Amino acid sequence: MENINKYIAIKAKIDCEPQQSDFEVKTEPFSLTVKPGSKDVIIKNLYVSIDLYQINRMKTVSSSQKASEFAIQIGPGEVNDAYGVGKVVASGNPKFVKGDYVVGLISNKLGRV
Repeated sequence: MENINKYIAIKAKIDCEPQQSDFEVKTEPFSLTVKPGSKDVIIKNLYVSIDLYQINRMKTVSSSQKASEFAIQIGPGEVNDAYGVGKVVASGNPKFVKGDYVVGLISNKLGRV
């Protein structure tokens, strides 16, 4: 079953106060089917916390980008990992079943956990 994943990405590095025009909504098709034999988990994001440190990740240069693996730089069009809550919609992993709620560092785009 094909679905559309909608997410927000930055258009360019942000070195001042972020403006709505610095961001864009992107979409991509994806399937809710997990490949047989994989341990992939597909999660529907319900809540994502965009904390203040995320602004430093969007800047051209920030000392925090080298201080922590959670503060690495985000380039234009790249996904923004953040802490959040989601619900499992499909799983090939025995630790997670459809309907489970998960909390942790999650992504707003396919292919990243």
